[in-house]
Order: sequence, then C-alpha cells, then structure tokens
Amino acid sequence: MKKWIFSAVIYLLIVIGGYSAYSFFAPEDSATSDHDEHEKATEEHAHGDEDATEEDGEHGGHGEHGEGESSGEVNSEVVTENGAITVSLKDQDGKPMDELDVNHEKLMHLIVISENLESFHHLHPEKTDPGVFEVQADLEEGMYQAFVDIKPTNLEYKVEPKSLMIGKHEEHEDDGEHKDDHAHLEAETNWTKEQNGYKATLNVESFSMKENVVLSFDLNGAKPENYLGALGHVVVVDEALEQFIHVHPASETEPVFEAHFTKPGMYKLWGEFKLDGKVYAFPFVIEITE
Repeated sequence: MKKWIFSAVIYLLIVIGGYSAYSFFAPEDSATSDHDEHEKATEEHAHGDEDATEEDGEHGGHGEHGEGESSGEVNSEVVTENGAITVSLKDQDGKPMDELDVNHEKLMHLIVISENLESFHHLHPEKTDPGVFEVQADLEEGMYQAFVDIKPTNLEYKVEPKSLMIGKHEEHEDDGEHKDDHAHLEAETNWTKEQNGYKATLNVESFSMKENVVLSFDLNGAKPENYLGALGHVVVVDEALEQFIHVHPASETEPVFEAHFTKPGMYKLWGEFKLDGKVYAFPFVIEITE
C-alpha cells in the first residue's frame, strides 16, 4: 500500500512538473515564433517597398527626379572672335535653347566688365542661330567677366560670371610673379559723378545687408528718358566679380532703386540713365555692412 502511494505521489509530481515546464516555456516559444513571423513580414514589406521604389523610378518617380535636378537649368557660354561676342545657350541635354521672355524690351542683356572694374559695357546680343546670340563690341585688350542676363521661358536660370579674354592677356610681370588685375576697392568719398556735363549724386541712408539698400539718384535737374522700359538701370558687382545684381527702378517717376545683398563687402555699381538721347553709366563704390 505504501509502495502504491509513493508511486502515485511520484507520478503526480512528474505531471505537475511537466505542466509547469510547459507553461513556462510555451509562451516564450510562441512569442519567439510570432516575432520571427513579424520579422519575416517586415522583411517582405521592406522588399516590397524597394521593388515599388524601383518601379516608380522607371515610371512616375522619374519626373520627380528631373524636378529635383533642376531640369530647367540653362547653361550659357560666351566667346569672342574678330570683335564679336557670341553667347550660346543650351539646356541640360546640351540642346540649343532660345525660348526667352522679353525682359525690359530685350531678350538678352549682356553685361561685360573688365577685371579691374574700370570698363563697363551693357550690350544686347541678337539671335543669329538656334540658341546663338551675337553682338559686336569694341573692347580693349584684357580680361573681362561677362554676365548673361536672361529670363528663360518657364525654366530656371542663374546668372554666373563667364571669363572673357580680349587679345593677349599678360599673365606675369617681368619678375615672374603673377600679375593681379583684380580690383581692390576702397570706400567711396565722392558721391557725385560727372559725365559730359551731366551730374549724378548717389544718396544712400543705410548700407546694411539686413535690409534692402535703397539707392536714390539725384540727376541735378536732368530728366532721364525711358531706357529699356524704365527710368534707368543699376548693375552691381562685388570686387571679385563673382556676385551680380541687376536692379530696376522701384518707382516709375523717380530714379530710386532697391538692391538686396547677401554678403558684406566692397561693391561697385553703375547707375545707367539716358539723357538727351545718350546712355551714361555713372560709377560708384559702396561698402555693404552686416
């Protein structure tokens, strides 16, 4: 009898122990299985997204990629030969591009400035071939920077300096050192400039880049005539000839301009006005502060 009871107790302990072990390990196994299934599903979902992305890249995604790469960008090239300056415009595919909006009565404004900032030319090339514009220019020998100012139809464009060499440019001095023709501007002290009997006085209240700089010109009684659809034009460059600003009047009745600067430093500007049928460019040096 005692032997039977002892066997029953042993059996009961085995059953209870087995059940306890199952209860302890079964949830973990189940969770592990569920976790594996979740990882598998996630992995399949991720692969599915990659496949979808590749498919979108071949179809709908291609258009978005083009917009991200600024597909409307226009590239310009400036060359000179036999007194003529030729400007070539191409799209990102290298194809000729000449769909331009008229901007102040012209399709193209070409600003050419000598490296020493002494010579200033505002030209208007005319179309001669698809994507090709040309203009005759009487420039002295030396290094210049050309700025092609255009408004491509529905396309993005940024004005950037294009180096232009006229004749033979002296690269070195006699002592073998590099000749620096770049201008090193100094703060202006004379705010009244005169050309052919006409005077222009520049008035500026603030030179801070924190706000638009208002450039107000007093032409000492002279009345500016309509020039390219406005009372005048102002072109501004920094002394390194890297930054270019082309400003039009803020008023239809007064020669007042507002220019926005993004960096402090020395700048040179030319105020262009048509007086008695002739265009004059009055030069000034300004220092923009923070």
